[in-house]
Amino acid sequence: MTVTISSLPNELLSAILEEAAHLTTQGNRFTYGIDSHSSQRILRGNAAPDALRWYATDGIRRSRELDTIHGSPSKDVVYRDPYLLLRKTGDLFGKYPTLATYVRRIFFDGYYSTETSVMIINILQYCNRLEMVSLPWTMLRYGSEDDWSRILNPRDNGTVLSSLELLAVDLKKVQLSEPARQKDDKTLDSAKVNLGHLRRLKISGTSNLSPIMDGDLVAMSRTARLVDLHITNTTCLTSQGLLALVRATKDTLRVLEHSPLADPGFKDPELSANYWGNHMCKEIVQCPQLRSLAICLPTICSDLFRDTSNCWMGDVHVKAGGICKQASGSIETPVDAQLAIFDILDSARRFMQTQQAKSIELNILISLGLFPSVGVMGYADILAGQFIFEPGKNLVHSNFLMGSIDAAGSWPSIQYSSNKGPVDPYGSGDWAYSCITEEEFARGVREGHVSMASILTEHPRRIG
Repeated sequence: MTVTISSLPNELLSAILEEAAHLTTQGNRFTYGIDSHSSQRILRGNAAPDALRWYATDGIRRSRELDTIHGSPSKDVVYRDPYLLLRKTGDLFGKYPTLATYVRRIFFDGYYSTETSVMIINILQYCNRLEMVSLPWTMLRYGSEDDWSRILNPRDNGTVLSSLELLAVDLKKVQLSEPARQKDDKTLDSAKVNLGHLRRLKISGTSNLSPIMDGDLVAMSRTARLVDLHITNTTCLTSQGLLALVRATKDTLRVLEHSPLADPGFKDPELSANYWGNHMCKEIVQCPQLRSLAICLPTICSDLFRDTSNCWMGDVHVKAGGICKQASGSIETPVDAQLAIFDILDSARRFMQTQQAKSIELNILISLGLFPSVGVMGYADILAGQFIFEPGKNLVHSNFLMGSIDAAGSWPSIQYSSNKGPVDPYGSGDWAYSCITEEEFARGVREGHVSMASILTEHPRRIG
């Protein structure tokens, strides 16, 4: 007979839960997740804080080390409440509120209706020592200003939520047609909603229903004082919304990640002339606490690396569609572009050398240019560009096959294998890029073997 946690006597199960609560108070951390797709409750225990990951639902389901709470299978066809786990969790915390006080991290996946939003709010009100929460993006639309005020503001016991993650997904057509889903309470416009106590904000994914837009980020920026900002896998957010949050948190920001999807997420917004006057390279270097950076920008120039007083460290990856006209002036020929690029690389090298003198390891990777189409190549790295420059090694990574054919094999004189950029689109599993020296790259530009067409644009429409 197979023994499951559901078949244990209540006394034994109670003892297990009491021991888990006791261990939590001794410093161990436990993650409790609710997943509508598999109708399971998942308890993961005794994991180090840095090992707890939020978007690992699939991995959690595959793990043999986890206990899942579920009912015995039945051959009878019966109706199952799709929200039963939410209801039971709310009832459990309502009956045993002390249990909810031990919850530090909680994530909700697969619950996108107005009804489930109410249930989520009900569960969260019991978790009065919650530190980190992952919520569906619909909570921004369906939660009231009072709901969000309770989530974000300091609690009576002095604790406050420090990390918020918002996950967006596409819904099915039948879900989109439901009138109740069109609700939007505009909670971010309320003065009661204050993000000033959050230290970490992550927005991931895109949706075909009321997606998070630049206007939402602008509203968040009115009160945000973030330390960590992550905007990933999005298609509706642009550099305009990013700029608003960077400006608002420039004195506290330490980690900045902006990696939208390749297409159409890299499109620039329809901006006025006033916006184009804002030089994002200078905006970013005005963040004195910034340490970690992985970002996609419309354009880039050497100003991004000129301030050697900044304390960037580790791996820094910057992707841009072109070169800033504010700093580089008019770029009309391939040689103009090559010279501007080398100015950027020299500036990056000086920055790395300055950090090295301080015993700070800094590796900068710069991706430039556009792919002609997303479907042309599979993406191994969402930050990959047409050219990937490694200033620390004086190397340039790209697909130089057409240039070599054009030069009848006389260029490049030598090239090396590369582990950067996209994978071969024909399924061989090999990397589609090779790498050459910067000197060979410059010769290829002068002799016309390297196309710079994607960079020779006054106002790039895309940065992917």
